[in-house]
Amino acid sequence: MAKADKTKRILIFCLIITVMTFIKVMFWSFGDLDELWNYNMSRGVVMGLVPYRDFNMVMTPLYAFISSIALLVCRTLIAYRISCSIILSVLMLLVFKAVSEKTNPYYALPSALLCLLFSGVVTYNTLFMIFALIIYLLLLQDNSGTRNFLTGLAAAGAALSRQTSGGILILILFVILAVHLDGEAKGERKIKDILLYLAGGLVPCTAFLIYLLATGAFASFWDYCFFGLFTFGNGNGDFQIAALPYLFIALLGIICDISFVKTDRKTAITHLLTGIPVLLISFPIIDSVHTSYAAIWFLIPVVRYIENRFGRQLSKKISVFLSAVLAIVISAMTVFGVVGCGIIRSSSELKGVLADGALTDDYYNLAEKCKAYEEQGYKVTVLSNSAVLVSIVKGDIDPVFDMFNKGNFGVNEPLKYIQDICCEDNSLILMPDDYPTEGWQNPEGVYEYVTSHCEEVDSYGRFKLYKPV
Repeated sequence: MAKADKTKRILIFCLIITVMTFIKVMFWSFGDLDELWNYNMSRGVVMGLVPYRDFNMVMTPLYAFISSIALLVCRTLIAYRISCSIILSVLMLLVFKAVSEKTNPYYALPSALLCLLFSGVVTYNTLFMIFALIIYLLLLQDNSGTRNFLTGLAAAGAALSRQTSGGILILILFVILAVHLDGEAKGERKIKDILLYLAGGLVPCTAFLIYLLATGAFASFWDYCFFGLFTFGNGNGDFQIAALPYLFIALLGIICDISFVKTDRKTAITHLLTGIPVLLISFPIIDSVHTSYAAIWFLIPVVRYIENRFGRQLSKKISVFLSAVLAIVISAMTVFGVVGCGIIRSSSELKGVLADGALTDDYYNLAEKCKAYEEQGYKVTVLSNSAVLVSIVKGDIDPVFDMFNKGNFGVNEPLKYIQDICCEDNSLILMPDDYPTEGWQNPEGVYEYVTSHCEEVDSYGRFKLYKPV
């Protein structure tokens, strides 16, 4: 009976986490470009475009493939958000399990809700974090062939979600398996474990290689995902003060992990080592969105330290109170983000989403203006960090220019694309007056080139329409 009650309690806790996650994601404030850019890549897959060959991506494509599944049923932002809700729910439930494994469910519930409060827009980093947590939980299990094969499978999934952190995670796991932190395995056993780990990783990697070769995207994949990384890192460095609280939590977690090395060596070192690639998510863009993953990861040993220091069993009343407060805060912040918003009805892909009416009307009018000129035989290119919104409202896609950001062009220079446009007789360029300050990721020199090589022919608000001369 006690076991049945415990299972029922855990299921209720998991349901609470899932419901709160869906509330947060489904009512996310509209207009976040990270959400729209990732949605656009997923819709590109559904529209029949091949990543790298047909549109620019600087990360490995697993997230775009997974999140595009829902769009096969219905190509709308609502469908994409349902997919994101499922992905983030999986991450939060894994956090719940990771905390519960070393403490108990009453510590795990408020911990998962606190992590949900930290969480920003769902991206490929979220998927990477899922694989990293799965690997951590697998490594806590007893050594077996199945465990090592699954670890390799998850490691490949991590690399296919985020190649930089995933590649480093693969190497760290190789070291962990070679050293064997529990000290039980001998030479032959270590070799077998590593071979099974590599075999697990080869399965998805081989499938992806076949895909690249079959679609003709092999060369462009290396261009965007590897050779172009240096350009991306140099062009997108940023630091925001809002990241400091998350980095502080990560630092506390690292200290707690180190303090556990004497009493629980395997768990502490495993968590610390597998957390290194999670920390790297914070670079080169050190802001609250990217550093939140490090805070989530290293909150686990912080909670464990609190449990060891202040009591094995968190009072049921305290747990319920903390969870209720966090649920209210998450709900309040979600509601606050959509206060004054209306339901979008003018765009088939955005229909049903809550958004600021003035914002959506502006981009709907811009899209209509672009369509009018395209019907006259012109090719309109939007040069703005929000170009993706124009494409979504129009129901089409414009590779490269929908995500015309620093470092997103492989080894190509962004100005080359503009020069090519200006050489076409039927080209029109829609660009805002504040392009140089509109977004810190906008490529430099573009505004000056367009305004010096084109003439203004039309305008709408802060946007001007230019024709090459």
